[in-house]
Amino acid sequence: MIVRFAPQNLGELLDRIGNVPAERIGMDPPPGRATEADVLRHLESADKRLYELVDGTLVEKAVGSRESMIAGEILTFFNNRIRGRDLGVVLGGDGAVRLMPGNIRYPDVSFIAWGAFPNDDLPEEAIWSVTPTLAVEVLSRSNTRREIERKLYDLFTTGCKMAWIIDPTTESARVYSSVTRFKDLDTAGVLDGGKILPGFKLPLVDLFAATKRRKKKSK
Repeated sequence: MIVRFAPQNLGELLDRIGNVPAERIGMDPPPGRATEADVLRHLESADKRLYELVDGTLVEKAVGSRESMIAGEILTFFNNRIRGRDLGVVLGGDGAVRLMPGNIRYPDVSFIAWGAFPNDDLPEEAIWSVTPTLAVEVLSRSNTRREIERKLYDLFTTGCKMAWIIDPTTESARVYSSVTRFKDLDTAGVLDGGKILPGFKLPLVDLFAATKRRKKKSK
């Protein structure tokens, strides 16, 4: 059953999708009437807008250059870790996944174990009907707490095992093992792949150092 929601007013709509800024809500088609076809239509348009689909409403993905750089570093660390071990595949921020009936999300980084794919074959379709085994979100300024909570709900209720929420402002992270269970990491913390990515460890200090220019040694 595909989730549909017909908001009675703007407040009800914003509460449903996580109080995202109004400028990120797509109006073509109106909220509550959007479908997967609309997501693909906007994605393939001249300006290539990345819209997530939340209960029939188009919500533009929050993006930023620094956030993209951090996500790229994590993606690189993932690929370096799984290369040669045949653990699964990694998607970047424009890799769409179908979560819950009718909802579509674009995690900033997704690790998907091979076991999620029937017969170990990668789907041919533009949007994959698989849930990331481990999902990563790098917070942008326009992300709201409620928005992230809703996204985590969509992820974990469809089979996600772990999610990392990275905060570039505080150079910290929150590691979720379920919608309600999490652990906070400060700058000295280490992201651990656990049973999902055995042996994978990424100190936050190394992650954020990779986004800064190295200081030249004085002669």
